[in-house]
Amino acid sequence: MKINPSFDGFIGNAHPVSVLRRATSPGSKTLRAAYLLHGTAGTGKKTLAAVTAAALVCQGQERPCGECPSCKKAFGGFGHPDILRFKTPEGKTQFPVELIREIKRQAYIQPNESDKKVILIENAEMMNAASANALLKVLEEPPHYLVFILTCDNLSALPETIPSRCVCLELHEVSPRRAEQWLLRQYPEENPQLLENALLCGGGNLGKCVHYLEDEETRTLFESAMRLCRALVDGREFDLLSVLSGLEGNREKFAAFLSMADRLVCETAKAGFTAASREAVSLAARLSPGRAARVHLLNDEMRRGLKANVSLSLLLAVYSSGLKTIMET
Repeated sequence: MKINPSFDGFIGNAHPVSVLRRATSPGSKTLRAAYLLHGTAGTGKKTLAAVTAAALVCQGQERPCGECPSCKKAFGGFGHPDILRFKTPEGKTQFPVELIREIKRQAYIQPNESDKKVILIENAEMMNAASANALLKVLEEPPHYLVFILTCDNLSALPETIPSRCVCLELHEVSPRRAEQWLLRQYPEENPQLLENALLCGGGNLGKCVHYLEDEETRTLFESAMRLCRALVDGREFDLLSVLSGLEGNREKFAAFLSMADRLVCETAKAGFTAASREAVSLAARLSPGRAARVHLLNDEMRRGLKANVSLSLLLAVYSSGLKTIMET
């Protein structure tokens, strides 16, 4: 999905949007050298970072205008030469110190076309103490033309020396009603059942809603988690085992499945008390909040096992046994 090139197009989170809009307006005296956008994955941090970066190189009055050559480059496929993006390399779980050195080298190269140069660092929580310390000096005393924009899903995982040198702005999910209105505007011709599933999958998390609609793997994972919910309430052990067999040999897929199952079990359990999808309402009468809580605790136990590098086959066996116990009570 294309980024709407404006602050007006960003849904919710009025405070961080207002702060960044003021900071990037022409003649602003509130612009700071480093911003840290944090919040749950899917709340729009990378989108807001991209809009802010475009505003900093924009040549118009209402920034970003979306029409000037700089905006077209910023939002186009080739990018703007004064907006640099960095993230952990493929297959890595931490920022290598070598990558931080490259960021520092680029920081001291003056802008090519604009008055400002922007360095975007995605998933900054992947920095360990060594890479964070390597970044501190330039983050604290950057060249006058440079602005850092960092994003992270988990602020507590980021070495505290980084947030202390940034303007920290937290992003939150929007209300499910606003999410529904946004989806209807963005996908006016989409199948109503798919939109309903997207809302059940993501709720007020627009990123998760979009992933459901645009990513086949997410839709498959959603359907597997929904089959698990149906198996729990209908007492169909074979269906439960069939779902779990599809998770063999893939730890990342199992971790993603646990998060999806948590989401659906929670939404199903509370559907009897709130406005919800027809699917959730039909299951709600048979999945009590108490049983949903037990599934959540079991999912947490599985996550701890994954983190401790317990055998996946063993975890799936324990998970199956735990779910059957919940099913039978």
